[in-house]
Amino acid sequence: MDVDIPCSEQVNALINKSNKSSSLTCLVCGSSATGFNFSVITCMCCKAFFRRNALYGLHSYQCRYSTGECTINMLTRRDCSYCRLKKCFQVGMKKELILTDDVKRLKREKILANRKLTISNGLDLNTYKNFLSGDDFILLRNISNVYEEHCRLPIMSYEKREYELICQQPLKTRIKSQHYLESFQKHSSSLNNFFQHIPDLQVFPSDERKILLSHNTRFLMRLNSVETLDDSFPLWGAARLLIEIMYGKSIMDNVDQCLHQFRYHLNDSRCTQLMLIILLFSTSINYQGNLNTLVLYKLQEKYLRLLWSYLERRFGSVGACEKFSLIIRYCLRLQAIGHLMEVKIQDVQWQDILLSTQQINID
Repeated sequence: MDVDIPCSEQVNALINKSNKSSSLTCLVCGSSATGFNFSVITCMCCKAFFRRNALYGLHSYQCRYSTGECTINMLTRRDCSYCRLKKCFQVGMKKELILTDDVKRLKREKILANRKLTISNGLDLNTYKNFLSGDDFILLRNISNVYEEHCRLPIMSYEKREYELICQQPLKTRIKSQHYLESFQKHSSSLNNFFQHIPDLQVFPSDERKILLSHNTRFLMRLNSVETLDDSFPLWGAARLLIEIMYGKSIMDNVDQCLHQFRYHLNDSRCTQLMLIILLFSTSINYQGNLNTLVLYKLQEKYLRLLWSYLERRFGSVGACEKFSLIIRYCLRLQAIGHLMEVKIQDVQWQDILLSTQQINID
C-alpha cells in the first residue's frame, strides 16, 4: 500500500499551528540558516558564495594555508575560498541548480520541444493501421485521444497557469506545501478522469470502480509521471525539496533516476498509456473484497495482448521482448520505491515538514 498524502484541510490545520519560528543551522558555516539553497540548508552568505564560485570548480582555487583542511565556521568562512567551496560540495550543494537567464530560457524551450515530441513520439499511429486488426487500431487510437484530452493536456494547462502565477511571487512563497498538494491533486484528478473515460471500467458498479481507483491511483501516478513530469517546471523544485524532507535524499534520487531512465529507454507514450490501464485492473495481494477477479483477468489479458501486438509491430519479436521486459522491470522498481517511501514516512512528523518548508527558497 502506498502512503496517503494529507488533504489540504489537514495541512492548513498544521500550518496554523506552526507559526512559531524554527531554528535552522547552515550546514556549511554553522550560522543561522534561511532555508534550502541549492538542495542544502544554508545561510544567505554561503548561498551567495556558492552561487558566485561553484561554476568555476575547486580546480580554480587553492587553499590559503596549503592544507585543504581549513575549519569553516561563521568566523573563518571568509579566510579560505577553496575550503569553503569544498565544504559546500561535501554537504551536498549542487552547482547544477545555478541557472543563468540563458540557461533558463533554453530549458523552457527544451520543455516545449520535448512536450511536442512526446505527444507525437514513435511513428504515426496510422503506420500500424495495416498491421493491427481494425478493432485494435480503433481501441489504441481512442485510448491515445482520451489520454491527451483528459490527462496530459489538463496537466499541461495547469502547469502553464501555475508557472505564470509562481513566477510573479516572491521566492519565499514559491515553495509552500499547498502548492505541492494542489499539484498532486491535479495530477491525481486528471489521471482518474482518463480512467473514467475507459469504457471497460464502466462494466464495474460505482463502488467497485472506486475500489480499483483508490487501491491503484497512487502507484499509477508514479508511472504516469514518466509522461507528465517536467523536472524544470517551477513546482517540481519545490516538490522535490519537500519530498526530500519527507523521505530522504537517497529515495528522491532513486525516484529521479528511475523516471528518467524509464522515459529514456521506453520513449513511447502509447506503451505507458496501455500499462496504466493494465495495472488499473489489478488488486493488492492483501485485498479481501468481492471484486470479480475473472473479469479483471480478462480485461488485463485484452490490454496486454494489445500492448504486445503494438510492441511486436513496432520493434519486431526480439525488440518486443526487450521492451516488455524493460517495462516490467521499471514498474517493479517504482513499486519498490513506493514501499521504501511508506516505511520512511512512518518516521516523519508532518509538523516538522511544515516547519521546514516555511523557510525554503527556490534558486
